[in-house]
Amino acid sequence: MCRACRRQIRHIPGRKELREKVREALENSEKVLVAVSGGLDSLAALGLALRICDEVVALTVDTGALHPEAWRRIILARRRSGIRWEIIGDQEPFLKLFEERLTRAESPCGPCSRMITRRYERMARELGVDAIVTGHELPHGTSPVVPKDPPVIRAMCGMTENERREIVEEEFGLAVDKISGYTSNCIVLPFALKLFYMKYGYSFEALRLAAMVRYGYISREDMKQIMTPPTLSDLKELLRECEEWIPESLKQMLQKIINKISNSDLGRENGD
Repeated sequence: MCRACRRQIRHIPGRKELREKVREALENSEKVLVAVSGGLDSLAALGLALRICDEVVALTVDTGALHPEAWRRIILARRRSGIRWEIIGDQEPFLKLFEERLTRAESPCGPCSRMITRRYERMARELGVDAIVTGHELPHGTSPVVPKDPPVIRAMCGMTENERREIVEEEFGLAVDKISGYTSNCIVLPFALKLFYMKYGYSFEALRLAAMVRYGYISREDMKQIMTPPTLSDLKELLRECEEWIPESLKQMLQKIINKISNSDLGRENGD
């Protein structure tokens, strides 16, 4: 176990303490770059940065897997805020990653996040910002600030979901609903969760959700509900919502998964 995790187990900071550290870090950052995916957490992080920092630049990385509803929120938030908003269109390496991980029924989230991180760190250096702001809710060890150059402020540390929704509503006039009950922006996540559950019998989100229980963000009952895998009907509906908007290769990839689940014993659930 690393030292950061040992410190975290010995001392779990309260939500108030984390919120104060986030505010302090933002107040000490004149110019920030905010990574925005169109989901609840990143939009709330953007709203919080707009309230505190003097200069805010937003960055969205187009992975090819953003739900059209996430793009709608991005467009409206961009219009409402009037800030500089960079969009990096870089789908090919992400689509290749999704195919590789989904084929193996493994989570794409970690490597996808690292690929996105490299892109906003490069942009941050080009812009000369004081800090990068993300919508992550779990601290780095016991701190919401990751000691990098520039530092990364995990702005949702200590924030409840209701508090995040209030920020997004007040700053952008947006209500953010879950897509198929599992995500507020990513199309691939529900498919990955289903395949992983069929292969291993549990959710790859288990450790993150357990940490959220420890910090008091969600209850044990909430965790059990969230860890329930999506149904085949959920996945079919999700693909219907997105098929006209996503890259053809991703559409074919997700349809192949639906066909695979439909033909498996584990995929025949509740009459699907």
